Amino acid sequence: MNSEDCSLTENSSLHVERGQRNNAASSHFATHHEGSLQVPIPCAVVNVVIITVLIIALISLSVGQYNCPVQYISSEPSNSHVSSCPDDWIGYQRKCYFISNITRNWTSAENSCFEHSATLALIDSEKDMIFLKRYVGRAEHWIGLKKEAEQTWKWSNGKEFNNWFNLTGSENCAFLKSTEVSTTKCGKNLHWICSRPFK
Repeated sequence: MNSEDCSLTENSSLHVERGQRNNAASSHFATHHEGSLQVPIPCAVVNVVIITVLIIALISLSVGQYNCPVQYISSEPSNSHVSSCPDDWIGYQRKCYFISNITRNWTSAENSCFEHSATLALIDSEKDMIFLKRYVGRAEHWIGLKKEAEQTWKWSNGKEFNNWFNLTGSENCAFLKSTEVSTTKCGKNLHWICSRPFK
């Protein structure tokens, strides 16, 4: 039943009611209060169904915001620092990374990073490790971990390596690939990864 049918039924119901009000002897008049509006049952059902559907839709949308919050984040620019990384560098976890497509020995790779105010990659979290392994794939890439003769492993910034990940091999310079972090001779030519904090 459409809204026009509902209004016609309501109007005819009002006419009937007015006619009954004029007839004081009618028993129907005694059961109705003046000014009350009677809505036919089919219209009431339609109205209840529409309201119920709207309530369910609103609840679904609000629940969706909690289950899939990324879909509802506004597209306004935030205080992100993606632009803080130079072209051809990748921003992640407040760091900028450069992944080379040519090869050099460890020292030359480190010097190349210095030219960009960076060092060979400092990897200090599991998230960074997973991220970089995904990018480098099977190719071996120098990272900023080196051991001088008879000394402990140190990062390019001078911090001692705390052995938070497994380092295989028995040489003095570390490299990363998708499956492991290992060591090889520092004079070997490999790709490399530079890192620096966001500016």
